[in-house]
Amino acid sequence: MDGVEPVLYPLLRRDLMAQGPRYVVQIGDKVIDYNEDFRLFLATRNPSPFIPPDAKSVITEVNFTTTRAGLRGQLLALTIQQEKPELESKKTKLLQQEEEKKIQLAQLEESLLETLATAQGNILENKELIESLNQTKASSALIQQSLTESHRLQMSLDQERDAYLPLAETASKMYFVITDLSKINNMYRFSLASFLRLFHRALQTEQESESTDVRISTLESHLKNMVYEYICRSLFKADQLMFALHFVKGMNPELFQENEWDVFTGLIVGDMVRKTDSQKSLREQFPSWIDQERLIAVALLKSTFPVLYQYLCLNDSDLWLTFSHSSCCEQEIPPPIAKKISLFQQVLVVQALRPDRLQSAMAAFASQALGNIALNEKHTHTASTMLQ
Repeated sequence: MDGVEPVLYPLLRRDLMAQGPRYVVQIGDKVIDYNEDFRLFLATRNPSPFIPPDAKSVITEVNFTTTRAGLRGQLLALTIQQEKPELESKKTKLLQQEEEKKIQLAQLEESLLETLATAQGNILENKELIESLNQTKASSALIQQSLTESHRLQMSLDQERDAYLPLAETASKMYFVITDLSKINNMYRFSLASFLRLFHRALQTEQESESTDVRISTLESHLKNMVYEYICRSLFKADQLMFALHFVKGMNPELFQENEWDVFTGLIVGDMVRKTDSQKSLREQFPSWIDQERLIAVALLKSTFPVLYQYLCLNDSDLWLTFSHSSCCEQEIPPPIAKKISLFQQVLVVQALRPDRLQSAMAAFASQALGNIALNEKHTHTASTMLQ
């Protein structure tokens, strides 16, 4: 459902009519018997459904959507339970003690107010009352002191827990990268339960070092491999390379500079180039070794990334001779140029100049970016769809 139908309002408002020993409610043109045990639950996949103001007062909205912060906390708790179970036990025990102290403090305050309300005569001359007040005050001070100490210990434990926060943050980011696949194909929906099973399996990795940082790095690497292999087995072959690039984009956004991903996926196109420059003028602007059909793509590269275009030195035809004729041009980008530009910029160069080798360039980039996860080219030779 995407909203609350007006026909349900009488039921939601419990506009009941008594007919002898039973109650009825009118829904549309029908009068239906009402059972006191009846409950109505409306569910939607829409994270922000429109609920009219008159309906908000008669329904209770509960959002079960997984959030990045909520998932991060859940994954951190799972990690601590596996890696530092005594730490989680101490944390739980402290929270229980803190709640008990808070309850005791509230009871003392309630008792104090009740004693004052039922006191008779002059309060200042009532020795028993004053004695009771002093005892209550002393007990309250002790409880407050215990709460302060508990809070200090919790902060200390939280510092130890936060050492594993990078792992939980990485895993949380990974899950939301995976959920975006449903935008490509509605079949690509992966449950949180399946991801948690993968995460728990990754935590079973044997510990090879006492260092927490090394341990976290190892767990992140194992989780990345497990998630990538698990998801790839669930995708059509044509979408596996797309997922690899999307995975890199989601997990390592620092590898992409401004507008690079948009140009690559076609969100930024060369229409403005076609309007301002004719094919003849474009031919005059660029070196003759560049194919005629690639002029618009190179012009787009020049207009969008002028600094990158300057680094390429495309006017030096001798420098690019091997690249232009190689059957593996993605491996033949001139070394002086390759040192100046990023790995993904090399993919953009291949896309603009030699799109026939784009699939191989994409696979090589994804493999390096994902830590040399093996990308089988025969499984990824057709990436017909790009995630936008």
